[in-house]
Amino acid sequence: MKKLIALILVLVCVLTAAGCNTQETASNPAVVPEDFAFALTWNCYGISSYDSQTGKLVKTTDATTPDDYVTYYQLTDQDKEYIYNLIAPLDVNSYPEVYDPQNGMSKPSMTLILTVYGNGTQKTIKAENIALSFISEDEKGQAFLSVCEAICNRLTATEEWKALPDYEMVYE
Repeated sequence: MKKLIALILVLVCVLTAAGCNTQETASNPAVVPEDFAFALTWNCYGISSYDSQTGKLVKTTDATTPDDYVTYYQLTDQDKEYIYNLIAPLDVNSYPEVYDPQNGMSKPSMTLILTVYGNGTQKTIKAENIALSFISEDEKGQAFLSVCEAICNRLTATEEWKALPDYEMVYE
């Protein structure tokens, strides 16, 4: 009987400790995996993109000279931690590869493609030809859109992005 009680206590302690280690809070952010990286395509028709592995930041592919709209930006450690802590709560593996965040339709449309690398895995979520809006009535859809929007805002606030020329083509 004592062995059974001891076994139960050990199991309770192990499960409690495991639960404590997986909880993430603002005061205890997730540890960024060594191999964490991401790529995001966004904007009207998916004309903008960033790949953290190469640092390539593209303002638009829809221009007479697309190379004029390409620059390079390496994430700071602070950027990497900020973006990882946005993405981690999404549980990207719970999303299908082709995803509709149920935010309606618009013309022109928006494309969001988020690829996340970490802990030896890769996951891509494609939301193509969705409404040009970061608002969804679906909770999971809103979480995805909010993360993509926050990453876009972080990237477009960089000096590298601001140094690129104005859009040649403007969609309305």
